Amino acid sequence: MFTRMASLVQKTLPVEIRLVAVAVAIGLLAGAFYLCESEELATAVGIMVGFSCAVGSWLGIRLYLVAGRFFVVWIDAIRKRVADLETRRMRAEGSGNAGVRQNQRRPFAMPIVLVSVYATPVCFAMVTAGAIGSILSTQLGPPFVAMLLTATLCSLGALVLVVAVQSWYLWRVQRRVATPQRYLTQVQPVLPDALPAEVLDSNISRAERIVRRLTGIGQAATEQTTA
Repeated sequence: MFTRMASLVQKTLPVEIRLVAVAVAIGLLAGAFYLCESEELATAVGIMVGFSCAVGSWLGIRLYLVAGRFFVVWIDAIRKRVADLETRRMRAEGSGNAGVRQNQRRPFAMPIVLVSVYATPVCFAMVTAGAIGSILSTQLGPPFVAMLLTATLCSLGALVLVVAVQSWYLWRVQRRVATPQRYLTQVQPVLPDALPAEVLDSNISRAERIVRRLTGIGQAATEQTTA
């Protein structure tokens, strides 16, 4: 019976129940800060914060999953180009002479890229929640609007930064792979290493699994592309 009730609630509510619970807790904490001023203001702030956190985080994570799918498709394209390079080199040199791969160490920029991967869902949720909160806060007065709008713009800047870091990194990997001539014309061809893209791919998938388990929203981007 409890399983059926939980399933019915999950189908009825547009926002996952876990997000609603967390948003209610955040709204209660936010409203508690204004109890010393008035109960009406505390109630209004609590409702505004709770609603914006619930709906905004749900929408932000949905957008994050779409962005994650875009990055996974990009990485798959890089992986296919590396495989095509290896096939072409083996045809040119003979299948008995395997191509040599550079034993590259993990680039120094990789920790920064991985931090941006795990910060991306948080930034998406903060931007959408802040945008909704900024709209709702117009009923509370200019100070609330200015505070939430500033926080939203800061979150938007952070989101642009983390997405730009990942895009820049994948662009660099793709650029190295996109010049097969210099690998095929060497006496001992050195094939481009796909390790950076593989590491980024695995961490994007891991970040999506963590988000899904915490919020119950959607499928991972890797599952969507294979579906």
